[in-house]
Amino acid sequence: MDAIDTQDIIDFLTKGEKAERLEEHLRKVERKKGKVFVSSYTLIELAYLLEYNYGVDREKVAKSLRTILEDRVFKVEGKPELEKAVNLYAQGMDLFEALKEVQYEKVGVKRLRL
Repeated sequence: MDAIDTQDIIDFLTKGEKAERLEEHLRKVERKKGKVFVSSYTLIELAYLLEYNYGVDREKVAKSLRTILEDRVFKVEGKPELEKAVNLYAQGMDLFEALKEVQYEKVGVKRLRL
C-alpha cells in the first residue's frame, strides 16, 4: 500500500503538474481493489494549507475532506473520528482542535479547563 502526502493531494486538487499522473495511479489502484493510505496528519495539514495558504473557503475545504474520507480508494487513519471532526470544522472549529475533542469524547475524558 502506498501513502499519499499533502502536497500530492493539493497538486491533484489544483490541477498541478502531477495531477494527471496521480489520477492515473489512483485509477490503477482502484482497478486492483487496492488502497492508498492517508494519515490524519495529512488531512489536518491539507485543511490548513487549503484554507490559509490557498484561500479556499471552509465549506469547500470540508467538502474536499469528505470526498477523501468517502472515496473507497483511500484508507484514512482514524476515519470515524475524522468524519466527526470535519463536521465540527464545517461548523467553525479548527480541525486540529475538533479532532482532539472527538478523541477526548471517544475515550470518555473531559478537556481540562482552568
